[in-house]
Amino acid sequence: MSVSRTVRIGADFAAMTGGWMVRVALGLVVSVLIARHLAPAEMGRYAFLIWLAGLLAVALSLGCPTTVTRYTAEALGAGRPGVAGALLGVVVRWQATLALAASAVMAAAALLVATPWRVPLALTALSLPSLVLHGSVAAFLSGLQAFRRQALLGVATLALQIALFALVVLVDGGVAGFVLAHAVANAAGLAAVAALARSHGRAAGALPASPLTSPARAEMLRYARSVSALVVLDAVVWQRTEVAFLQWMSSPAEVAFYALAFGVAAQVARIPYQASLVLFPSFPALVGGGRVAELAALHATATRYLVLLGAPLAIGLAVTAPGLVHLLWGAAYAPAGLVLAVLALGSLVAFAAGASPAVLHALKQQDRLLRQGLLAAAVDLALAVTLVPLAGALGAALANVAAQGLGSVLAIRAAVRAAGAAVPAAALARIVAAAALMGAAALVPVVTFGGGAGLLMAIVVGALVYPLALRVLHAFTTEDLDRLRALVERLPVPARSRSLALAGFLCGEPSRAGSP
Repeated sequence: MSVSRTVRIGADFAAMTGGWMVRVALGLVVSVLIARHLAPAEMGRYAFLIWLAGLLAVALSLGCPTTVTRYTAEALGAGRPGVAGALLGVVVRWQATLALAASAVMAAAALLVATPWRVPLALTALSLPSLVLHGSVAAFLSGLQAFRRQALLGVATLALQIALFALVVLVDGGVAGFVLAHAVANAAGLAAVAALARSHGRAAGALPASPLTSPARAEMLRYARSVSALVVLDAVVWQRTEVAFLQWMSSPAEVAFYALAFGVAAQVARIPYQASLVLFPSFPALVGGGRVAELAALHATATRYLVLLGAPLAIGLAVTAPGLVHLLWGAAYAPAGLVLAVLALGSLVAFAAGASPAVLHALKQQDRLLRQGLLAAAVDLALAVTLVPLAGALGAALANVAAQGLGSVLAIRAAVRAAGAAVPAAALARIVAAAALMGAAALVPVVTFGGGAGLLMAIVVGALVYPLALRVLHAFTTEDLDRLRALVERLPVPARSRSLALAGFLCGEPSRAGSP
């Protein structure tokens, strides 16, 4: 990875991660507000409606966000930014028509459901257009590699949502009030991200748009069609489809347990996800610039760093899950603790696969992902039907983890074959071992002290033990030190010397195997 790319990706990732940290804190406030205000059964109804809106938004996107990111990055790499603006215009027109029609159908369907569901379902329909369009506009910004203001917008939108939720609690608005608050916040978020896309698009030369030639339009349409099927399959595996089986085969409380646990696990997974999001445009940009040979090295390095970020989060969350659930939501939601631990541990393989789809999309081999998605979706549905009646939310978590693990392994295998690279297995094993040592150390205060004090001490112990374990196990390399130095040089002068000393200490005994 070149120094300039390291600095750019590092800065973008720092901005996205900073926004993530604030959003996680605000998101936890949201979950506490809702869970403490609603009984588990009502919480289950609310969780089902939010899941339904998210699933429909993904399905109605028709693969357009991935298409927009891929071709925007490639157009910039090839020096033709106006093509990206033209593609965005076509996508927005299509999606606006489709989303408004789907919203009208959902609102009409609300007249046919039971009374407790009627108003909440109609209000859920209001969120669909905003959710669908937001995905493609944000994808345009990602393709432009404009991540930093996106992070700030995400924080601002969530802050608005919290204010609206607090108002709902004050007026005792119930499930319908929370769903309406979602719709208002989503509309405001879309307006803000559209304004940001217009500004960055003009600065990058993507707006005003260039004419889109017929061959280019046809190629993008073919790509979008193939990706749309993949997106629907991914929605089955990655968008907690198990909620539907819980709603059908189990109790509303089990829906709440699973949804709350899945929400926390998904938020914690955002750090490696932010890194994969920042990295995604780099792959088609290399293809657009005629540097296909560099894909292999970038994929191997990205895989290693994603596990470096994700492993301590997954294991740390699994260790603290029961105490965290009790602290946040109370004893009524205690069964969500084990569910959260299972989801956290199961995310490890998914972190390793974070960059693999980007390679296949860049090489226009997304059909491989489609075949893998079919298999993973079939496994998810089969296990959900089998396990949910037996174990409720825990069964749903096991089905989800098995399907995501299978899909992730197949994605890594396909990307390795397509890019001609090897998985840095030895390096990944050292990183996971270091995270396991961290988890064992963090478990001590959790068991010994319990409560909020035990959780706080576990975080401190984990933060100290993990880097030391990485050093002892020779998980860092001389190339890592070079990359750290490139990033440290961007820090204020007073912070550089100590940061360089810390980097040197951690990388003082690099692996003889070298960097992947």
